[in-house]
Amino acid sequence: MTQVQRPKPHDAPEMLADLMDAGAAIAREFGLDDEQADELALRIVEQLENDWRGQQLYFGSTTKMRLSKRDLDIFREFTGNNVPELAAKYKVSAVWIYAVLRRVREQTTTDAQQALL
Repeated sequence: MTQVQRPKPHDAPEMLADLMDAGAAIAREFGLDDEQADELALRIVEQLENDWRGQQLYFGSTTKMRLSKRDLDIFREFTGNNVPELAAKYKVSAVWIYAVLRRVREQTTTDAQQALL
């Protein structure tokens, strides 16, 4: 059986080539060898291309995602009496820590209640 020649990243549209490069680099960070990393990146890009072909894409800021992770970290680290330590660690005020705790608690409660429906 003849193997189909796959395009090299430089033959792909710029965004897909960038995704391939980034995906392969991250895969190598996780211990995959060069061939495995390149194959994984190519398969991911092929899937994305098949799913999103012809559509205009917009990549918004990941600030909300990072803040959400930070909020969850703060919530998990909260012991009931360590607000000053958390405020110092995350370089924010104690008031902000309390707001994060309230927001995460409300969201997790809402999510749990919706799961019951």
